[in-house]
Amino acid sequence: MTCLTINIATRARPEALAKTVASMVANATRDDTTIMISTDSDDLVTAEWKGEFPTDKRIKWVAQPREDSRGEKYDRALKYAPADVYLLAVDCVPFLSKGFDEEILRKAALFEDGIGCVYTPMANASFPGFQAPTAKLVEKIGYTYNHEYPFWFIDHELDDICRMIGRFVFADVKTEHQSMRPGTTWRLRDVAFWTAYYDCMELERRAIARKIIMSDDFKATPAQKQILCNSYQLVESRSRNINAGVRASAAQIEAQRGDKGPPDEGYLRAKARAEQKLSKFFEALKAAA
Repeated sequence: MTCLTINIATRARPEALAKTVASMVANATRDDTTIMISTDSDDLVTAEWKGEFPTDKRIKWVAQPREDSRGEKYDRALKYAPADVYLLAVDCVPFLSKGFDEEILRKAALFEDGIGCVYTPMANASFPGFQAPTAKLVEKIGYTYNHEYPFWFIDHELDDICRMIGRFVFADVKTEHQSMRPGTTWRLRDVAFWTAYYDCMELERRAIARKIIMSDDFKATPAQKQILCNSYQLVESRSRNINAGVRASAAQIEAQRGDKGPPDEGYLRAKARAEQKLSKFFEALKAAA
């Protein structure tokens, strides 16, 4: 693995973003690491802060119209800063380890066939702080993060797939997850709907994982492939339990919404697409019954 792109998805938190970028500039030791800042065209407050950011040739600003999902924003890196590994970052978590970029690439190189994902230490009991999929894993899945979810769930999906294919490894890099973490989330609403939607899509995730496992360039013995193909039961049961707990706390969670007004058009488009997909899913189930 020869180069890393760090894609920092951000919206209207320029002060936190500036601190996060400064930490990455100070602690990334490779000259070929790209620190990509993905902003929205209507995020004028962040644009006004550009002068407060470090001057470093590795920083790349990309401003585009706001997508309907964060997954689409993370996929900007595939077009504007292609790399061997993609660190999917946020604007409120500084990196504290010197040479964290080199360590992530070193761990990614452990995947002999280039298919896998590097995790940073766990942010909570369920998920790692950050994920860094290899370009070859992204190619096989079709995206860095899923484009269907307007908030959350994208790291959950990648984690499920990586667990099913048995391809994740931890890089011991330190981050500061608590001090700048906001108490609100953009587009956070309809939690019960989105957890149920995620649960219904488990067959899709299983199919993605099995396609990767059974591909010719996925290096494993036939017996190992068969074992991996049978691992979905543990992964899916875990995911359903996580989402059941989230649903039980939906009211408290939705109180943490960052945008207090009515849902924006991007959110409404994402939900409409999900509802349409669910309708087709249930029609297929009914026809198969």
